[in-house]
Amino acid sequence: MDYKIVWTTLYIKTLLASYTCLAISGGHEIWKHLFLNNSFNNEVRPVKLWRTPTLVNVSMAVIAVIDFDEVKQTIVLTSKLTLHWKDEYLMWDPQNFENITHIHVSQSKVWKPYIFLENSVAKHYDMGSPSVQVIINSDGTVEWYPVEVFKYTCTADVRKFPFDTQKCSMIFETPGYSNELQIRSVDDHIDFHGKGVFSGWSVVGTEMVTNMEEGEVHIICTLTLRRNPTYFILNVFLPIVILSLMNNCVFILPVQSGEKASFVITVFLSLAVFLTIVSSKLPENSDKISILNVYVFLCTLLSVIIAILTIIQIRIYHRDTERSISPFLVKLVAMCTSTQNSSGDKQETPINWHVENEFNAELMQINNAKIPENSNPINTTNNANVSWPDVVRAFDNIFLVMFSMINLIVTVTVLKMTLSSEDLVEQDGSHESHGSHASH
Repeated sequence: MDYKIVWTTLYIKTLLASYTCLAISGGHEIWKHLFLNNSFNNEVRPVKLWRTPTLVNVSMAVIAVIDFDEVKQTIVLTSKLTLHWKDEYLMWDPQNFENITHIHVSQSKVWKPYIFLENSVAKHYDMGSPSVQVIINSDGTVEWYPVEVFKYTCTADVRKFPFDTQKCSMIFETPGYSNELQIRSVDDHIDFHGKGVFSGWSVVGTEMVTNMEEGEVHIICTLTLRRNPTYFILNVFLPIVILSLMNNCVFILPVQSGEKASFVITVFLSLAVFLTIVSSKLPENSDKISILNVYVFLCTLLSVIIAILTIIQIRIYHRDTERSISPFLVKLVAMCTSTQNSSGDKQETPINWHVENEFNAELMQINNAKIPENSNPINTTNNANVSWPDVVRAFDNIFLVMFSMINLIVTVTVLKMTLSSEDLVEQDGSHESHGSHASH
């Protein structure tokens, strides 16, 4: 009985050891079959008939968007590419190798397609790293999953800033190949593994197409980004609107307070500071200017006009009281200023004015014979109650209404243009040409 137990135990251990050895040797045998027994060369495109093109299927997944700089017009993101192609020299029958259907090898051991990011702004280098492995299937299909950080150009259209939407496209190509190597996108979209929100932007759409143009094949991967405008509304847009409204309040401030000029200059300087802030957030592009930038400039221009008018009003206010006032200004004062006091009753005419008026009438009768018939005597009755401060108050009322309407119209127009869902003009020609020739 003891001998039977010993022999049984040895037999089981032998079987287990043999099974382990077979499993290990199966992978080694495939390695020897592919890379040692065959005359495999990873520098040459793996086809037995050279005229046969190598088809590379490409798909993409974005792991994270690191940064989008609309001033420098660049975007940085981390993505994982998935590339599949067939290697006619890396094939085996699984039944001859313990039914092993795939193995993992270093990417440096196999031939890989040369794919280049056309609009990259970083120094070009080969995708992947020595630690990245490829999967070789028994039917010759090779799967490669390089993870890369791409930094590429993205032309920003900031006309609707801060309510803008940007489209950033990566353009992949295979330089140096004609019809020998063909790349195509497997999916019509990009998988996004993140939350889709980063640094004030949200990813609202993705697209992936294959573009064939003039014998060249490109894969265009597009991310659609939408800006989160809350920060700019609270810190830029609303302060500018409030300052433009405050600018009109200079016409409410009386000249005798002595603060009229300093008030309007202070508001002007504040708007100039905001104009600098908005300009620093936008790219230096003369073709596509931000509507908000134009709005701040218009507000600043209106502030300059208001400052000039305010200085002129102060000069008019201090004119000599003996200087005559034209009948037009007298009528303007009568139309644009109130002749009532705070209680609502009409102001009483001073007794001295009646005495003076009667005295003037007597003088006119005495000297009536000396005045020529075709002469135009001065209408002293109309000018009796009108002074230069009254003229300034009339202009204050006129300018207050006029500039308030202008500010309201400009602000509503800007909001309507920026919030409009329609594009102001068509996108740039490069994107249109890619989209018009795109095919899956």
